[in-house]
Amino acid sequence: MNRIAQGLTLVLLGAAALTSTVPTDLYLNWVKAGFGPFLIAAGVVMVVLGVLVIASELHGEGHDAEEADEGSEHAEHHGHDHARAPRVAWLLLLPVIAVFVVAPPALGAYTVESTGASSGPPPKTERSTSSSPFGDGLEEAGPNEVTRLAIREFVLRAWIDEERELAGRRVELVGFAVPEEEGGEGWYLARLQMSCCAADAVVNKVLITDRPAPETDTWWRVRGTWVEPEGDLYDVSRHEFSVDEMEAVTDPPDPYE
Repeated sequence: MNRIAQGLTLVLLGAAALTSTVPTDLYLNWVKAGFGPFLIAAGVVMVVLGVLVIASELHGEGHDAEEADEGSEHAEHHGHDHARAPRVAWLLLLPVIAVFVVAPPALGAYTVESTGASSGPPPKTERSTSSSPFGDGLEEAGPNEVTRLAIREFVLRAWIDEERELAGRRVELVGFAVPEEEGGEGWYLARLQMSCCAADAVVNKVLITDRPAPETDTWWRVRGTWVEPEGDLYDVSRHEFSVDEMEAVTDPPDPYE
């Protein structure tokens, strides 16, 4: 890989970062929205550096050619001694190919199936300090009103709802379909939660048994109620949701919570 190829690689990498952030929301498949400005800045820097490398090399080759025409032995030697990067440097083009040709999608059902259970209940100390599983304002919803919750929020509230205030309350959730383990009688509505990027994503899901399982990885909006479990909520491994209404939705702009 010569210097011009190195510059082109930088330009392509920068273009990949810019095309996944500026005209589209593709970058949200891999990182949180807050990283968008940093990706744009990095893309601009790489494009500028790549252009400078290419321009410098072309200028140097033109200068060498002029000296060679004048019979300069130094120029001849210098022209064959341009620095070259090792061949492994061509692997830098793989991220470019991934973005422009086969852009990896957001994590989905496969991740949920390989990860297993939801992220887990909060510490008991946190449960004891929660005055209401709904928080400010949500407890004021009327009996027939639908409360929109993220799946992670619904699961958390179900775990800390010692007074069972969640029971009978109509809730709306949005997520993608995941088949239950082999031999199960239902399917999961799931969503992935990440702190930084897709690599640290954790699973949040609810079990649905009163509707036929839809196609894996399709997105759905469901309205219904929490199926109140027996015993200590802290020991519940998965929370069940009874569906009243269900409709297909297109993939959300941000697939993570």
